[in-house]
Amino acid sequence: MSTSPLNPRIVVRKPEEQQQIDRETQNLALYYHENCVHCIRVLRVIERLHLKIDFRNIREVPAYRDQLVEHGGSSTVPCLQVRKEDGDLEWLYESHRIIDYLEERFV
Repeated sequence: MSTSPLNPRIVVRKPEEQQQIDRETQNLALYYHENCVHCIRVLRVIERLHLKIDFRNIREVPAYRDQLVEHGGSSTVPCLQVRKEDGDLEWLYESHRIIDYLEERFV
């Protein structure tokens, strides 16, 4: 993994490394809505890290909001749903916690 010479913050990986990251991100889903400044901050980090995460807009699909409330306990966004290897779900709220998690795991 390296960074782009044009923008040192953008992560560039070898194809096989990116494929591994893509497999790992299959267990992640971001609950968000497009007008949330904290969501936008998380979305920019996801883009910079080239992560393929399932995006769930709670305003466009009311069922996503219902899932968030029922399983995560709150309708607050952004929220990152992490499916662990044993199938349990972890719900990360707060943009700084989500960003820390993504950067720690995928940089």
